[in-house]
Amino acid sequence: MQTYQFINHIINDEISSVYTDFVQFRFKDNIRFDHDFFNERLENAIYYKKRISGERPPVPTYLKNTRAALETLPEYYVYTMTQHNLQAQLTKYTGGPVCRNYLYHTNKWLDVSPWDSKETLPRNPGVPVFIEHQWEPIYYKLDKIFWDGVKLWQDHLQNDHFVLHSEYNSWDIKKLNELGIKDIHWFAHAYLCSEFYFKHYQKLKMVTDYKSRPINYPWICANRLLRQHRTDFLEMLDLDRGCYSLLNPDPNGLTYNGPVPVCSFDDHINSSAEIKVDDLTPWNTSFLHVVNETVWQEKIHFTEKVFKPIVLHQPFVVLQAPGSLAYLRSYGFKTFEDWWDESYDNIQDPQQRMQAIADIVNAIGAKSLGELETMRMEMASVLEHNFRHFYENIPAICLDELRKGIANL
Repeated sequence: MQTYQFINHIINDEISSVYTDFVQFRFKDNIRFDHDFFNERLENAIYYKKRISGERPPVPTYLKNTRAALETLPEYYVYTMTQHNLQAQLTKYTGGPVCRNYLYHTNKWLDVSPWDSKETLPRNPGVPVFIEHQWEPIYYKLDKIFWDGVKLWQDHLQNDHFVLHSEYNSWDIKKLNELGIKDIHWFAHAYLCSEFYFKHYQKLKMVTDYKSRPINYPWICANRLLRQHRTDFLEMLDLDRGCYSLLNPDPNGLTYNGPVPVCSFDDHINSSAEIKVDDLTPWNTSFLHVVNETVWQEKIHFTEKVFKPIVLHQPFVVLQAPGSLAYLRSYGFKTFEDWWDESYDNIQDPQQRMQAIADIVNAIGAKSLGELETMRMEMASVLEHNFRHFYENIPAICLDELRKGIANL
């Protein structure tokens, strides 16, 4: 089985320890709502409305555009949901276009598409539905058509729906709560990285004998994909003092018109599960690791990026929402307030917080490599604590968080 399949079974085991009957819902790629896949059914819904109403308007071409469809589809969507065979349409348009559902019901796995099977979702009130969304941040406005469909589904079936997620201080979670969709938070990426992605690095000498690795660069800042906050941050740095990457255009075709020169130190493969350790590279010979998360200001959502410096015994700063360091410390990790000012974690203004982080990076860049070797020795106990804690304690902590979240519903 693949990694996500293992974790899906683990989640299923935890839910089934509390509930006999439930629905476990996940997306076809195990990650998030797929608008392109949904659009395959979009025109079917439109033509269905025309057929049953006698209308013959042409399908607007703009409806083929995903973002435009988000604003215009609900009219058709709600019409077909409420006027014609509600249960069938809920299954077809909430299940069908969104994903293949994997359902656990009355002690058996149903690896089937419910719209292609005689199996149906449980209609008995009280059977909960668990929606797995822990690997990517939730964006209600972007995926409004999906979440509004869940709301319709929940109201019709009169069953509680719970979304499993891994974000904190999130407007989107509050919005789902307003819709009556409840939530279960657990630090899924920490579990994923410790038990699967980075498990095999635990005993490698290149990783454990970190003091023998030279420090060739004061800091490293990887930017495979362009984001506004990432380029803004690079513009604040003395780039000659560290090591960074910036592709222009990036692999998604986005372009940047600012003053930061293109720079590349690796092959930029999108492989979250890999850390380069078979030779000396900027990844493992840098002192300070700049964790430049995908989500910047609106919520805390850590991915594998923060665990790479922890595995490599590197100190780090975090570009993310206020409270990100406090979030890590709440799980038992230690940070680096004894060596630089971490009050940036409390700064609400994004520009001021970014500047405070840039000041730390530039101060590190101004030090000699010998000074950084000495600093690494001074913080050895923190680096080694984080490494041991990540491997020895984090899986149990995260699984217990999930277990308690389910038990306390």
